[in-house]
Amino acid sequence: MSLSGFSIRHPVPMVCLLIALTFMGLNSFRKMPLEQLPKFDIPYITVITTWVGATPQDLEVDVAKKIEDAVSSLDGLKHVTSTCMENVCLTQLEFELDQDVDTCAVELREKIDAILDDLPSGCERPVIEKINVNSTSAVMLCLTGDATIDELYDYADNTLADRFSTVPGTAKVELIGGNKREVHVELNREQLAAAGLTSAHVIQALKANVLSLPAGRVKEHGQEVSVKFDAEYATVNEIANLEVANIKGNRRYIKDLGTVTLGSEEKRDLAFIDSRPCIILKIIKKGETNAVKLVNTIRQRVEDIRPNLPGGMELVWFSDNGEFVESTVKSTLDDIITGIIICGALLFIFLGNIRATFIAVITMPLTIIISMFFIEQIFDYSLNLSTLLATGLSVGILVSNSIVVLENIVKRLQDYEDPWEAARVGTEEVALAVAASAGTNVVVMLPIGMMSSVIGLFFAPFAVTTLILNIASIFISLTLTPILCAVILKPEKQNGKQKESASTKWMKMQQNLADAYANIIRKIANSRMIIAIITIATIILFIHSLTLVPELGFNFTEDSDRGRIFIKAEFPTDYTLEKSNERILDIQKKILDKFGDETLQHSLASTGKVDAVAGAGSQAVYLSQIQLQFVDKTKRDWSIFDRIKQIDELLSDETDCIFTIAIESVMGGLAFPIEIQIAGDDLEQLEQLGAKVRGITMKQPGAANIDTTIRDGKQQLKITPKRATISDLGMTAAQLATIMRGNLEGIEAATFKRGDRSFDIRVKFKEQPGKDQVKGFMLPGSDGKPVALEAVANVEPTLIPIQIERIDKIRMVRIMGTMQEGGKLGNILSQVQKEVEESNLLPPGYEFKVAGMGEMMSESVLDFLEALILATFLTYLTLAAILESFTRPIIIMLTIPLGAIGIFWSLKLADTAISIFVMLGIVMLIGVVVNAAVLIIDRMNQLVEAAHSKRNAMIQALSDTFRAVLMLVLASGLGMLPMALASGIGSELRAGIGIASTGGVVVAGILTMTVLPLTFLFFTAKSPEDRRK
Repeated sequence: MSLSGFSIRHPVPMVCLLIALTFMGLNSFRKMPLEQLPKFDIPYITVITTWVGATPQDLEVDVAKKIEDAVSSLDGLKHVTSTCMENVCLTQLEFELDQDVDTCAVELREKIDAILDDLPSGCERPVIEKINVNSTSAVMLCLTGDATIDELYDYADNTLADRFSTVPGTAKVELIGGNKREVHVELNREQLAAAGLTSAHVIQALKANVLSLPAGRVKEHGQEVSVKFDAEYATVNEIANLEVANIKGNRRYIKDLGTVTLGSEEKRDLAFIDSRPCIILKIIKKGETNAVKLVNTIRQRVEDIRPNLPGGMELVWFSDNGEFVESTVKSTLDDIITGIIICGALLFIFLGNIRATFIAVITMPLTIIISMFFIEQIFDYSLNLSTLLATGLSVGILVSNSIVVLENIVKRLQDYEDPWEAARVGTEEVALAVAASAGTNVVVMLPIGMMSSVIGLFFAPFAVTTLILNIASIFISLTLTPILCAVILKPEKQNGKQKESASTKWMKMQQNLADAYANIIRKIANSRMIIAIITIATIILFIHSLTLVPELGFNFTEDSDRGRIFIKAEFPTDYTLEKSNERILDIQKKILDKFGDETLQHSLASTGKVDAVAGAGSQAVYLSQIQLQFVDKTKRDWSIFDRIKQIDELLSDETDCIFTIAIESVMGGLAFPIEIQIAGDDLEQLEQLGAKVRGITMKQPGAANIDTTIRDGKQQLKITPKRATISDLGMTAAQLATIMRGNLEGIEAATFKRGDRSFDIRVKFKEQPGKDQVKGFMLPGSDGKPVALEAVANVEPTLIPIQIERIDKIRMVRIMGTMQEGGKLGNILSQVQKEVEESNLLPPGYEFKVAGMGEMMSESVLDFLEALILATFLTYLTLAAILESFTRPIIIMLTIPLGAIGIFWSLKLADTAISIFVMLGIVMLIGVVVNAAVLIIDRMNQLVEAAHSKRNAMIQALSDTFRAVLMLVLASGLGMLPMALASGIGSELRAGIGIASTGGVVVAGILTMTVLPLTFLFFTAKSPEDRRK
């Protein structure tokens, strides 16, 4: 017994099952988290090694190379990239996608542990972190007010960070704009020299005399008493009384040599919210956390905290990711609902019957709701860009199966008095066509789920969601649809006489139109010349549509207007933190004076730490950044891309710094789609090549903010000891190095404890301006008289690179940039590569490589091309299996190139590039555009089996399926139209695939109803019966 037959004979159990699935689907939908991206692990791991005071050259030789050599033997390692900056080495490992990231992390940790003894003694233990694309900044808060910056940071670090880190789903809380508190022992260099001492003596005194140590236990009368040695100080002021030296009875205390105060670490970053000093609290969510739920919880906690803030402090909500995610989901759901309404109105126009329309329309939301149960319970998917895209694109497709069943049942109601029998017969007649149609929709998803690139991981939920939706659609169309038809629809008869209602008249008019359409096709078919002209014209149109592909160009994704602009400013490398901060505040004022209207919510300026892509400097005192947070795009009459152009023009007169204006990318981080790598051995040669490639890239239409990682060197004073001289002083090179570090950077000598808090005690010289002071640092001489540093060491000014990058154990330079609105990433990168190759720019041993989004886009194009071929082949096999013929599907497969005409011409008219979303739509449409042809060919085969000639059967099939095909094509196409025309939050990412899908389905449908039958008739010989007619 067939599924439809069982449903007709046992409607109550089937309805009970459907009701249960509906309620479980609603419950699952209610619990589904909201996310921007689907959850997936990418095998990227970062190793962060800190060596305070080290230059990029030191880090390259002593850290980067050693780590690269150690990890190069790891299984599945694809690339290893190292970025050596001042004080830190960042090593990123990219593994093949089939590698388990947790296993890779364990093996990597073992490799790093094996070389720990080979790393420099001043190196901190390398930190290993897995990169999680879902672990992003959820909320950004700013603590500001009348309090000092030290007080703000202290409260943020010890109170607010703890309050927010305990929120479920929070991974960590990052603080920007201040530093931890510590005790400063600032030495007076003249008094220290007069005493014949150095900073090393003070450090040693603190290390030896400030400590706390459990001494053990004693027993007395059956009781145990612990013993503790305590040589710590109760107050900061008491530390000044510590004796440093006792030379011939002459005691020297710290108070004789300098001052002791409670301050903060050296400031290396600053932040200002709306021109007021602040501390930024960046709350990072865990990868599996519901972003919207976390943001709402934090928002409530902020409201609880605000009344209890210390006087003079204010907690400002700068931005959050939850609002954008929630708005994007709501906008997509609105598009889905609009699509359902459009399909409902379309069906009512064709059916002319409110009852029949209700049956068709109710199947769409029920299919989606029931699918949510399986999507959430079995696959644990969230409502994200991928799953919502699949749902939105399936709206019109979901109703197509029910349309075919419903339309045929309506016809059979005129032939059978029993509506249940009419429902049974009508469903079974088209069951094969429904199975074939839905089967093609399902099989094209398999290649997408098998894609081997990162994009394959991103779109796997799309494939699974589409698969479940189509299976649910088949189930609904073969169960609920016939049951509702039997219950709601009735034959229009009264007292034995046919009652011709307005609905019946409307259906007759449609049938007359169908007959006229079939007759036109018949007449055209009699002229082989006309058919040949139409066929050739269609082929030419198809070929011409393919020529549009290079003109359309390729982009990874479309940029989305999220209301936030990042303005990164890079000043000369010799700028101090204060100078950079002064400049960025002036630039911020300049921008606010021009664009500080009611659409600007907040402006956040920071210096010393900025957002950047991998490989670009993100921490340095000469780097600054301004973040502008605007209201949603639905509340303003200009786009974020217009404002970027205006800001770029406004800052054009700031010639002594490099500006990069960017927005957030869909994958997280800043959007720098253009990324090129030049790899080779010699740094000077790389700098020259990088400058030339940058010049080539800047000339490309659509390219903007083109920059390289090449920078002017930073000044350095190199101290080289005179070994014989320091030996005469009884001093080693290590001792002299310690003194130098103690004088300038300072050394943490001990710990001061107060209550439940501890503070490092740092010893250093009291800060003075001027680089000549280094030569004059005084050291104790052998005769007791002080000796200047320049007498025992050479002090030479040099230039050092501020950054060294390596790719696969070879040095490299990057060329990075953004794109203007309408720019084509594929065209830019291919043209740059072409010009580089034609000019023979690269000498032997140097390599040009496209990286970042461009590399992922290239991999995606190859993946989608493979998926396209597989989907076409699987569609043919599916049709052959269902139709039980290897020849019948051939005519159906001709609709696929017809769909390409609609896809590329719709993109051309909308001036939209081919993105990964558009390519996804192209693969999906392979299974959709054949549906109309399946319906026509299936009906033709039924007529052939009923002794009709093939030509006559085709003409009659066009008439019989005219309304169903037209409804199917328009419902499938117009159901996607809201996504193509959407202008809500996040609509930029959906528009391209909506445009391509709508154009592809509608054009393919029109040509299927005209060119396809004419081509069939052209190659089908007339039978004797046809000749008589």
